[in-house]
Amino acid sequence: MREGNAKGSQLIIYPDGTLYHIDLKRADSVPANIFFVGAKERVDAIAHHFDSVRFRHQNKVRPEFYAIAGMYKGVPMTAFSCGIGVDNIEIVLTEFHALFEYDHTADRWSDVPKKVNIIRVGTAGTSLKELPIGAIAISKYSLGLDNLCVYYAKPIQRDATAEKIEQAFLKTSIGAINPLSYCSTATAIVAETLEKKAQECGEKFPMIVSGITTASPGFFAPEGRSIGRIKTALSFDAFISDIAGFNECGFKIVNHEMETSGLFRIGNELLGYNVGAICLILDNLASDEMIEKKRADERMEKCIYIALESMVELANEEASK
Repeated sequence: MREGNAKGSQLIIYPDGTLYHIDLKRADSVPANIFFVGAKERVDAIAHHFDSVRFRHQNKVRPEFYAIAGMYKGVPMTAFSCGIGVDNIEIVLTEFHALFEYDHTADRWSDVPKKVNIIRVGTAGTSLKELPIGAIAISKYSLGLDNLCVYYAKPIQRDATAEKIEQAFLKTSIGAINPLSYCSTATAIVAETLEKKAQECGEKFPMIVSGITTASPGFFAPEGRSIGRIKTALSFDAFISDIAGFNECGFKIVNHEMETSGLFRIGNELLGYNVGAICLILDNLASDEMIEKKRADERMEKCIYIALESMVELANEEASK
């Protein structure tokens, strides 16, 4: 914990402007082109590609929160590790919102929303037998199997396809178990740019795929895994049947992870930031396969490169407006 009295109990911020969890302050001049990752080692893997590094900081008390800021092809960027789960995403995203838009000295929020680009670079699993391990998945929609966003307002103008996906999913066996499941949307331009850059790298189906991502509140039962004597509410076969058979408005559930639902709902739908996600598929539940480390490292490098090139295009496009 930092020295000095933190201001209030709502947004916990110290006298120098440092935010409680992410341990960053406005004076750090953190670039608003951000890669969110789970594992802090991936921060270093992304920053390895930077042409220069200006800033490096890790929260000593909460070491999962780790930032490196630098330049890539003339664009200032930040790589930041959030840890695992939609709960961590909520904390990090909210504090970045404050970092960019709250003046702690004047106790005032900005009247003009900050232009922010966020790409999650992560890992995931799949339940589609036709998708090989090592494939790269780009999220256009996220089905939140968590209940986090029940505590946030729904967007005033919802994406019509997201509404249809949500309603169709609630009719599945998983939806019956969790009637709080919801669908949130990536920013279209981010998903489209990720797809374009992947294709420019020579990626083709089935090694590159886009669609719906499920964001789970846990790694085991919420992703169809049944371990030892721990009873689950849904059988593995029923889970796979629901997920693999789901197809709404031409969109399939292509991967499972634990972050995108909150990222899309809060980041895109509520804050209006440009938000997207690209994930490497490490395991296939349908075929019971897990990727080998060397192959995973190679494919993650491709994933990172696609994300970096996409961020350059997004930032330059924003700057030209």
